[in-house]
Amino acid sequence: MTHALWPAPVVQADATLESKDANGEGLDLELKLVRDQRRDAIRSQLRVIAPEGAAGSVFEVSSSPGTPLRREVYLAPMRRTRELTGLRRTDSFLGSEFSYEDLEIAAPRESEWRHVEHSEENDRRVVRVTSGPYASYERVEVMLDAATALPLRVSFFDWEGALYKTETFGEIQTVDGHPMPTRIEMDDVQGGGKSVLRLRNIKLGGPLDEKLFSESPLRKGPPPAH
Repeated sequence: MTHALWPAPVVQADATLESKDANGEGLDLELKLVRDQRRDAIRSQLRVIAPEGAAGSVFEVSSSPGTPLRREVYLAPMRRTRELTGLRRTDSFLGSEFSYEDLEIAAPRESEWRHVEHSEENDRRVVRVTSGPYASYERVEVMLDAATALPLRVSFFDWEGALYKTETFGEIQTVDGHPMPTRIEMDDVQGGGKSVLRLRNIKLGGPLDEKLFSESPLRKGPPPAH
């Protein structure tokens, strides 16, 4: 699934994150997404471009062989840098229904996957993978398209076994010969909130501006107070 979602060593895209609560009120964010893989070392970054109040916030995830996954966030409104460990990785990203971990655009990495089932849904061959207890969840179920290995739906269940939230992947577009989902929706089944991440201007491969990481607020530290 990871290779299907990220079919090139470098992936860059513009994104919009739209969030609404049960009353229809929310905040829309404009983002820049970049993912860089060099052999087994992977870096990804989400940078908030707008609105002004949240602009400059940065979320980065990095991993390399033999080292734990590292998640860090710089929250521009609070001028604060945090490393996201333990349950903090499931905190909400700027008030949206997506957790920081969800925005890695992959199933939870620390899960112990216990069951695999092959079936059909809407005349499509699918694979359902179920985890054991994990973080805030009693289990997580991931449904994949058997033909493309792309995720179709992720269902999160709370500790009482009730459906907590669902993540759906859609609006598949072909980019340089690779099918990619461009609309990812997270629904809070219990609370009624909804967030939608839309990707556009997707670029696969090509040069990467190293300054995106080397000059990140997470590397430079917060700007001085005025």
